[in-house]
Parts: sequence; structure tokens; C-alpha cells
Amino acid sequence: MIRDAAGAVAVLAAAGALALGGAGAAAADPEHAYADVPGMAHDVQLSTKCHSWERFIFGRGVEGQTYACHYIPNQWPPVDSGFWVWSPPLYGVQEIGAPCPTNRGAAAQSPDGLPLECAGDLGWQQDFYA
Repeated sequence: MIRDAAGAVAVLAAAGALALGGAGAAAADPEHAYADVPGMAHDVQLSTKCHSWERFIFGRGVEGQTYACHYIPNQWPPVDSGFWVWSPPLYGVQEIGAPCPTNRGAAAQSPDGLPLECAGDLGWQQDFYA
């Protein structure tokens, strides 16, 4: 009985090591690397308050999800903060008008902190998050 328990522990330990090794390999995969930008907030939670919705609006949650601080003008009741919303994949710092890697569904930040979106043939353009 003790031998069976020891065998079970050894199997579980091997499975755990394999799982950790696989996670480490996935985290090291450059295809899945995150493109953080200057001024990025960390430990963001969806729908919580934020206060930078014009420049340097991006944040990252604990699971790696990208968020953007979004403010809705003229909302009722009035509030003095924005809220974290889901953001498309973030492609780092880009220049306005530079070609972007996809037709749509991508976000970036200009060197001076403006949010950008991929506008197809127009390249990176100032976004309308704010």
C-alpha cells in the first residue's frame, strides 16, 4: 500500500514537472510575447476605474490580456473616470501612417502616447478609444 502511494506521488510529480516545462516553453515562445508600451498600467481588471484615457491608455491584466482606458463623454450619471475595456492585440510603439501587420483589429501606441489602430491601407491611425 505504501509502495502504491509512493508510485502515485512519483507519477503526479512527473506530470507536474512536465506541465511546468510545457508552460515555460510556451512563455518563451516569441510568437506569444507581449508588446508592452511606455506608460502601460499593470494588474488591470476589466470594468474598473482608470484615469488616463487620452494618452498612455493601455494596461495589462494579470493573465496577460491587453486593456484600454475608455471614457464615455456625457454619460449619466456623470463620472470623472474612465473604465478598463478589452483591447485588440497590442503591437508596441508605432508611427502614425506606418504600415500595420493586419487589415484591422490591432492596436498600438505612438511615441508620444496616442492610441493607434490599424486602418488597413492607411496604416496606423489615431484611435478613437477616447
